[in-house]
Amino acid sequence: MNRKITYLLILLLISCNDLVGPESHGGSTGESHPEPAGNNEIIDATSYTEWKYYQITLDSLILIPNIGQNFNEIAFWDIAFQRNHIKTNSGTSGIGNAGAYVDSTETWNGTLFNDLNQIEEELNYTYDMILNTFYLGTGEFTTGSTNPSLETWAKIDVNNNYTMTITNNKFIIRTSDGDNYYKFWMRDYYDENGISGNITLIYDHLIK
Repeated sequence: MNRKITYLLILLLISCNDLVGPESHGGSTGESHPEPAGNNEIIDATSYTEWKYYQITLDSLILIPNIGQNFNEIAFWDIAFQRNHIKTNSGTSGIGNAGAYVDSTETWNGTLFNDLNQIEEELNYTYDMILNTFYLGTGEFTTGSTNPSLETWAKIDVNNNYTMTITNNKFIIRTSDGDNYYKFWMRDYYDENGISGNITLIYDHLIK
């Protein structure tokens, strides 16, 4: 009888180890990371027609009002938001030397974000171009100028009421003057009431 009880206890311990082992040893389901450190912003990008233009600074994103239709002739804005679209002052969007780099193989977590302090050399930054990805809110899409790398920060699930899913892709933004670089993490697309077009992000400066 004691031998049977001992055997059952061994089986129970093995089963428990399989259940809690990966988490307790830092596996994918048990990893814990610090909160990312940087400048937190909430962008009201709820309009389907109007862009919000910003200059990126060390401390905050500075909204530049009243740009209107002259956005592609103005050099001092760096980044702009409309719904889930993000453009940079480059290519078809502007006269600047901005751009975006994306790494979708190593997605952000608090540890990776905080540990990246210096710009990596020889990264490829994409310029803006015309894409047919602009959802009109009616089930139809149209074209617009945006940065193709930054289009990957979230995905539209057309089969689930056009819900946005965040990818947590690793992004680095180059400013319009081509001299400054910032790490960006777009973390949410909905406010506390579930209203879409409200982008929560954190960013920080990188040393060259």
